[in-house]
Amino acid sequence: MTKFFVDADGVYLGGFDGEGVVLPENGIEVPEAPGDARQIWNGNAWSEQPVLRRLILKSVVQARIIDAGKMPQAYAMLTGNPVYFARWFAPDRPEIYCDDPDAIGLVRALGLDPAVILTS
Repeated sequence: MTKFFVDADGVYLGGFDGEGVVLPENGIEVPEAPGDARQIWNGNAWSEQPVLRRLILKSVVQARIIDAGKMPQAYAMLTGNPVYFARWFAPDRPEIYCDDPDAIGLVRALGLDPAVILTS
């Protein structure tokens, strides 16, 4: 039978089963494993599961903006703000979070629906 353990802070240490298995020193046994290893045990239950943040390729967003006929406006908005421009065109960051507030603001300012443009 598998036994599940957390440390004193409620951080999941793992499930252990079988003879000769060394159990975590100072581990606290809990009745079940979390749904996500990032959850914290509060003494009675696991914390809420972390929200999964989805990524979308910037090239997909650009293609959707182009298809909507709004790329000239988008380009003007991005080049008008050095910080947004630098973030958008960073070569080592080809993706953006679907819930990025700056991206949502840009898409809304273009009169487009973020649920359509920023969906992965």
